[in-house]
Amino acid sequence: MAHYTLEQLENLEDLCIGQADTLKIETADTRVWLSRCTIEDGEPYNNKVTLEKCVNGNWRTVDTYPAE
Repeated sequence: MAHYTLEQLENLEDLCIGQADTLKIETADTRVWLSRCTIEDGEPYNNKVTLEKCVNGNWRTVDTYPAE
């Protein structure tokens, strides 16, 4: 799976703004979210990226990592 850098994600248009994350990439079966929260807010690391895949019609988190 591709890991995006913080610079790559910040240069993309915001597709949707959720409570704590911003949707940066959405395809038919993939979503990439960039968290606006930090470790002080309870995230495991700053600039957390969450990768979701659609499996049998349900969105599931398949990876999280810190964007650097």
